[in-house]
Amino acid sequence: MQAKPRRLKAEGLVDRAGALASSIFPLGITARLTITFLAVAVLAAAANLIAQESVSVILWNTPPAPPQPAATIFVHVGHGNGLISSVDKFDRSIQLRTETNSTKNDAEYGAAMDSLSRTAREYPDAALTKGPIPQRITEYLDAGQQLVRVADERRRVRDDHARLMQAISDRMQATLDGAWKILDKLIVPQSLMLLRANLDAVREHTAKVVAGKSLDDNDLAALVDSENAYLNTIARDEKKLTKSVGTEWVRRTRTDFDELVALRTTLSILNDQYNNAVRRFSENRLSLDAAINAAEAAAARANRTAAAAAAAPAPQPSWVAQPAPSAEVLSESAIRHVDHHSRNVMATVTAVVLLLVTAISVLTVRSIVRPVRRILEGSSALAAGNARVRVARGGIRELDTLADAFNDMASKLAAAQEASRSQQENLEETVRERTHMLQTIAQQDPLTSLPNRRHLSTLLNKAIERASVEKRYVGVYFLDIDNFKNFNDSLGHVFGDRVLMSVANRLREIADGIGFVARLGGDEFTFVYETSDSVPAIHEMGLHLVQSFQQLLAVGDRDFSVSVSVGASIFPDHERDADGLLRAADSALFRAKELGRNRLAVFTPELTESAAARFTIEQGLRRALEHGEFELVYQPEVDLATLEVGLVEALLRWRMPDGRVARPEEFLAVAEQSGVISEISQWVLRTAVEAASHWHHGGWSGARVAINISSRQLLDQRFAQSLLDLLHEFRLPAGAIELELTETVVQTGLPTITALRGLQSQGFGIALDDFGTGYSSLTSLEKLPLSRIKLDRSLIASIDSSARSRAIARAIIGLCAGLDLQVTAEGVERPTQLAWLLGNRSMFLQGYLISDAVSATEVLSCRSAMLPKLQKLLLSMPDAAYPPTKKVRSL
Repeated sequence: MQAKPRRLKAEGLVDRAGALASSIFPLGITARLTITFLAVAVLAAAANLIAQESVSVILWNTPPAPPQPAATIFVHVGHGNGLISSVDKFDRSIQLRTETNSTKNDAEYGAAMDSLSRTAREYPDAALTKGPIPQRITEYLDAGQQLVRVADERRRVRDDHARLMQAISDRMQATLDGAWKILDKLIVPQSLMLLRANLDAVREHTAKVVAGKSLDDNDLAALVDSENAYLNTIARDEKKLTKSVGTEWVRRTRTDFDELVALRTTLSILNDQYNNAVRRFSENRLSLDAAINAAEAAAARANRTAAAAAAAPAPQPSWVAQPAPSAEVLSESAIRHVDHHSRNVMATVTAVVLLLVTAISVLTVRSIVRPVRRILEGSSALAAGNARVRVARGGIRELDTLADAFNDMASKLAAAQEASRSQQENLEETVRERTHMLQTIAQQDPLTSLPNRRHLSTLLNKAIERASVEKRYVGVYFLDIDNFKNFNDSLGHVFGDRVLMSVANRLREIADGIGFVARLGGDEFTFVYETSDSVPAIHEMGLHLVQSFQQLLAVGDRDFSVSVSVGASIFPDHERDADGLLRAADSALFRAKELGRNRLAVFTPELTESAAARFTIEQGLRRALEHGEFELVYQPEVDLATLEVGLVEALLRWRMPDGRVARPEEFLAVAEQSGVISEISQWVLRTAVEAASHWHHGGWSGARVAINISSRQLLDQRFAQSLLDLLHEFRLPAGAIELELTETVVQTGLPTITALRGLQSQGFGIALDDFGTGYSSLTSLEKLPLSRIKLDRSLIASIDSSARSRAIARAIIGLCAGLDLQVTAEGVERPTQLAWLLGNRSMFLQGYLISDAVSATEVLSCRSAMLPKLQKLLLSMPDAAYPPTKKVRSL
C-alpha cells in the first residue's frame, strides 16, 4: 500500500530535479547529445590509452622475436575495394546518364567507363586476373552501354511523341478559339468537339506508355480503342470537318495522328527493350560482385596460410647459446601490478561516463516527453475548437520554441475565428438579401417587371382554385404584337424594348382590379381575366383588348399605331389546369394570325388538331433538312419576242417519306413560325446558284435563275456578302441571278430598300412577284429598285373572260413599259390566255401551258425543245383563239 505514494513522490523529485536542471542549464537537445558524445569519446580514448601503455610496458620488457624467414609470401588483399569503387561509380553514372542526357552526365559517364576499364587493366593480383573478372567487367561495360543507347533512343521517341501530341492539340485548340461565340457559348461542329474528346482519351491512355510503364491487356485494348475512335471520327465526319475547318486541316490532322500512333508503337517496344536492358545490367552487376567476392575470399585464405607459415619458429642449432634473461625484464608481479592499476583507472572512467550518460539521457527524455505531451494535449483541445488553449513552457529549448509557436498560432487562430464569425454573419445577411433578390428575379420579367412564365403558372393555378370555389369563369388571353419584328429591324432593339414596356403599361391599366398580366417572352403577353361571371363577358374582354390597341401608343415622345392578335381560352369550358389553358390560348392565337391578325380568336377543339398538324409539319421540316428531302424544280419563263427561255424560276418541293410531294404553300408558314425558314432559304440559295453555274458552264452562257427571297434574308447584313461568296465559289456572274420578292417587303421600310439598291448595284436582277394583289400599289414601283414585274396568276386566270381583268392587265403592262420594266405573266395555262397575251411581244410568259417545272438536269434539254414546242402550239391554235388585230395593236 505504501509503494504507490513512494513512487509518486520519487517521480515528483525527478521532475523537480529535471525542471531545476533545465532552468540552470537551458541546453537544447543538440548540446545534450554533444556532451554525451564527448563523454563516450573520452571513455574510448582513456581505454585506448590505458591499453596502449600496458602493451608498451609488456613489449618493452619482452625478449626480441626470432628472425623471420627470408622468403615470406604475401597475397595482397584489398585491391578488390578499388575495383568495387570503380564499379559503383560506373553504376551511378549509368543511372544519371539514362535519366538525363546532359553534358555533365555524359562526361561523368565517360569518365566512369574509362576508370572501370583502367582499374580492371591495372588489377595487380595475377591470381585474380586468371579468374572470370575481366570477362564479367567486359560484359558489365557492354550491358551499360546498351542500356544508355536504348535510354537515348527512348528519350528521343518520347520527345517526338510529346511534340507531335502538343502540335495536334494546339491546332485543334486554335480552331476552337477561332470559333464563333454567342452568349459565351462556342458555336462549333459537334464532330470537332467529339474529335477533341477522343484526343483527350488518347492522351490519357498513352500516359503510361510515355511514363515508361508496361501495359496490361486491358490498358492496351483501351489505348487501341481510343486511337481507333479518333480515326473513325475523322473518317465518319470528314465531310463536316472539311466544310468547317478545311481540307488541309483534316489532312494534316490525320497524317500527324498516324505518325503519333507509329511513335507510340515504337515507344512501347523501346520500353520493353529498356526494361530488358536494365535487367541485363543488374544481372551483370551481380555476377561481377560475386566474382570479386570469390576472388577476395581466395586471397584472404592465401594470406592466412602465409602468415601461419611465417609465424612458425625456426629450428635452432644445438651449438647456439641461448641468451640469458635481461636485467630489465620485469617480474611477473610487476606486470600484474601494472595490469591491476590500469583496470582500476578504466573502471573509474567507465563508471563516471556511464553515470553522466544516464543522467543526461533521463533528463533529456523527461525534457522531451512532458513538453510533447503538453503540446499534444493542447493540439487536441485546439482541434476540438478551444482556440484559447495555451501550452506552458518547461523543457528543452527546441520544444520551448515549439510551445511559443503553438501559443502564437492559437492566438492567431482565435483572432481568425473571430474574424470568420463576423464574416459569416455578414455573408449570411448578404445571402438572405441576394436570395430575396433572386426570388424576385425568378418571378419577374426583367424588362417590364411583370410576372414571368414561371410565376404565371403559379398565379394562374391560384386563380383557377378560387374560380372553382366561387363558381366563376377565368379567361386566359395570349397577346402577340403584330409585325413587332419591324420595330426591331427598322428602329433598333432599344426602341423595341420601349414599345414592349408601353404595351405592358397599357395592359396593366386594363387588368387593374379584374386580373393580372404576365410576359412570356419576346412580344408575347398573357392576360388573365379572373372576375368574369359568363362566357360572353370573356368574349367582350377579348374584343376590348384588341380595340384598346387601335388607339395610338405613346413610346417616349412619339406616338405609334400598334395592333395585337389575341387568342383566348376559358376555364372550365376548355381546360381545367394552367398548362392546358395556356396551350389552348396559344392555339387560338395562332388561328388569329392565320385570319389576318389584329383580331380575337377563341379556342375550339379543332384548333388542337391544327396545332398537332403544325407540330408534325415542323418536325418533318427538321427531318427533311437532315435527310435531304427538299428538292428544287425550275419552270421556264419564255421571252414572247424570241420564243426562247429567258430565265427559269426555282420552285421548292418537299418529297415526303411516303412519296407525296408537298408545295411551299403547305409548309412555308410553319417554317417561318418555327424559324426553320432560315436554313431552308440558305439551302435553296446555294442549290439554285450551283445549278445555274452548271448551266452557265455547260452550254447556256446566258443562263439566269429567279430565286424567291424573304424580307428576313434582306435584313440580314450578311446576306449580300454570302450571295457574292457563292457566286465567286461557283464562278458565276451576278447577272445570272434574279431575286424575286413579294410586296410585303415594302412594309419593312428603308432598310430593305437600301439592301435592294446595294444588290442591284452589284448586277443582280430584282423582280416584284404577285403584283396586282395584296399590298400592290403604285408606290411600290416608285420606291423599289426593280427590273421586272410579275403579274399575279389570279389576274391572268380571268384575263380571257373578264374585261375588267384585261383592262387592269393592259394598264399595268403599259405602265411597266413606260418605266422600262420587264413583265412576266404567271399562270398561263389555257390557249385563250396565251392568245390574248400575244399582242404584246415585249413580255415573258410562265405557266403549265408553256412548260411544267422540270429538274435541274432537264433544263438544258427543255430549253432546246422550247422553240419548236411553242411554234407547234401557236400553229395548232384555232383562229378564233387569237384576239382581234385592233386589240393586239392597242397593246
